[in-house]
Amino acid sequence: METCEPRLALSASMMGAWLAPLADPLSDPFEADPLQGQNEIAESFLPSCPADAYAHNADTSAPSLDTSTADFPLTIAPAVLTPVSPGTSLNDLDEAFTQAALNSNGDGSGSSLIDQSARIGETTGIDGSGQTIAIIDSGIAYDHHAFGSGYGTGSRVVGGWDFAENDADPYDDAPAGYHGSHVAGLASGVTTTLDGDTFRGVAPGADLVALRVFDDAGNGNLGWIEDALRWVHDNQDTFESPITTVNLSLGTELNDSNRDAAMAMLEDELQMLYEDDILVFAAAGNSQETLDPNADDVMYPASSEWVSAVGSIDTNGNLSGFSQRENGMFTGEGQQLLSAIPEHVRGYDGYVNDYASLSGTSMASPQVAAASMLVREAMEAAGVEVTSASILERLESTSVVRTDASTGLTYRTLDIEAAIDFSDLVGDPVDDPIDNPVDGEPDDTPIDDTPATIDGYVSGNDSDQLRLDLSGLLAGADQSTDGSVYLSDDAGQYEIGIDGSTEPIIIDAGAGGDSIEIVGSSGTDQLTLRPTSGANAGHSILTFPGGVIELRGFENVSFTSGGGQDRVTIYDSDGDDVLRSNSESAQFTGRGFEFEVEGVDKLYVLATAGGSDAAHMTDSVHDDELVIRPQFSSLRGGDLFQAAFGFERVFAYAEAGGHDTADLGDSSGDDFMSIAQTRSLISGVGYRASATGFEDVTATASRGGVDTVRIYVDSPDGEWHTSESLTQWTGADGTSRIARGFERSEAFEQYETVPVGASFVEASFVEASAVGANAVAEQSYLPARTLDEIKRDADDHLLGLRQLFENYE
Repeated sequence: METCEPRLALSASMMGAWLAPLADPLSDPFEADPLQGQNEIAESFLPSCPADAYAHNADTSAPSLDTSTADFPLTIAPAVLTPVSPGTSLNDLDEAFTQAALNSNGDGSGSSLIDQSARIGETTGIDGSGQTIAIIDSGIAYDHHAFGSGYGTGSRVVGGWDFAENDADPYDDAPAGYHGSHVAGLASGVTTTLDGDTFRGVAPGADLVALRVFDDAGNGNLGWIEDALRWVHDNQDTFESPITTVNLSLGTELNDSNRDAAMAMLEDELQMLYEDDILVFAAAGNSQETLDPNADDVMYPASSEWVSAVGSIDTNGNLSGFSQRENGMFTGEGQQLLSAIPEHVRGYDGYVNDYASLSGTSMASPQVAAASMLVREAMEAAGVEVTSASILERLESTSVVRTDASTGLTYRTLDIEAAIDFSDLVGDPVDDPIDNPVDGEPDDTPIDDTPATIDGYVSGNDSDQLRLDLSGLLAGADQSTDGSVYLSDDAGQYEIGIDGSTEPIIIDAGAGGDSIEIVGSSGTDQLTLRPTSGANAGHSILTFPGGVIELRGFENVSFTSGGGQDRVTIYDSDGDDVLRSNSESAQFTGRGFEFEVEGVDKLYVLATAGGSDAAHMTDSVHDDELVIRPQFSSLRGGDLFQAAFGFERVFAYAEAGGHDTADLGDSSGDDFMSIAQTRSLISGVGYRASATGFEDVTATASRGGVDTVRIYVDSPDGEWHTSESLTQWTGADGTSRIARGFERSEAFEQYETVPVGASFVEASFVEASAVGANAVAEQSYLPARTLDEIKRDADDHLLGLRQLFENYE
């Protein structure tokens, strides 16, 4: 037998065409150093395997990118695969890993998640039974012994869908497949091997659903992932055991230039699953050593607030060098993890029971996802309320918090055995961790001007007006903090004790119409605001250097930035809500609540709870870029970024200066777009938007339907260009009007009205049909409209133009 060469395995990661400035997606991911900073985990390869065992690695050219199916094609990023010889004992391979994972007490309480789950299964019978986990990946080799050698009802892999080939056979096919099988094995595989050893994942009693979002060559796109998430929502109760958990061992780097586009595709589905009480876990990413400094700390969708990011640790509990980091994230073992691979990887020998070792956060994520299924099962058995939030809280409260020496960030290693033990809740009163500094009792202590230190605040039924001041808090480069945080009410001022813990300090306003004014710190603050009705009603979160504060029951909240790189996320109510934002401030109001922010550069507002919501967004003095899509709009300029999700009506204004551009997109239905010198309109299925004052406007119809665009040009100086799917006007002043992909495209040039009482209104008309005929200029004379008729349409000049020319063919 020959010694195996280091081979490159599939570690799925999304990289859309919009990442081209950071990395060329068409470049060869296997050239130069193929391990990209992961050489330390490639030093031990098993020696016995056929030299031709990896036909799928014969061609190491980069996979092709199919941009025709989505704006976000996926690529393959390198990882390390160690094959297992048919005669090698799995117990022998895993022995060193298992022993190293035991804690210093030698009792196994700090052992791997797989070892913990094995002990739990033996002592309690909890193994994930009665649940299904959805693996969104390259598919699952369901004929593998670890998955019961079957597919469909009565099998371990109970169903799924292949979004790459649009059929119901989500098999982990050659030549690039096996990542999904490996991930699925760590989550829920179980079998006895030919040599009598036992292979098992963390939740071996759970069923599996395979959702394939990579094709045979390892190519995919973000649209398939979006469809897969929707499929989970639609089919959560289709099978005998409901889908409770989703694993996404894939991700992409996000920064300010692409975050809005990616989030526009997936955030609504991710939120929907969270509110379905279906937990989603995702790999944090393997690029810590090469991460672009402008990128988010962890990959997306792991960075989504609806998803739990999972990092990788070694057998000593230290973060893997390649693992990306996020403060407080979950971690699981991610180095040299043994799991199932399809028969085609090693060559067909008739025994569909092959295994290999892989490294990456892709391997850590399914273990943590499966661990949550054990906790869910234990909570149900104990009669504890099961929600997305309650499961995550249980995992967090029972985990071990560690600090990464290189970054100072904290991370969590799971103690599943503690998480499933609810004996401490039986017969014991639940202590209220919140101290009430104003309890109405007489205070005999001497008068002291020093504010009392509190670790929480609870009010009654009165309407309170509080002030939270973080302006005196200073954050050091080493994550340390200095200074104080003060809370004031009508009775006085209190100092809030801060110890750097990720456990929130709770400020509860109780009943009544309550208000709080927040002054931010000089560091980076992140604020999430929720109205007092709807999901997670009234529970808002402020994260700042040194601590976390949870705000409960406040109808009115104002936040003023202290100068840091702050970010605010606001959720709507189920009524009709209105957003008004500009470069300096933003106001979001609805029935029974009002939120105001000032000086915040990054603003995200989600109107997804219902009602007919409207957003008014104004530009900055810089060159701004507007993007409008169904259910999503964003406006950026300089340091300012505003994003609006789920609004039925959006009105954008470029009036502060700069050379501003607007990018307007269609819906999947029939859309009408009107582009004029001062204002452009979109009218589509379920939404309506306008853009006023933008110098450059581009409209694109690519999502389906029979779409129409009309371009109105006032200036006689300019050039037209038309083709089969393009109509473009470029003015002498550098402004432009562009329409792509419309079934019907019309252009109107030099429109002018004449005084009231004249016989005709004269206009010069240019029309470019969808089949690409050359533009034809001709004169058209239409009857004049009366003043009353013009006044009826004065609220919308563009609609007036549309009616003026609608009879011309």
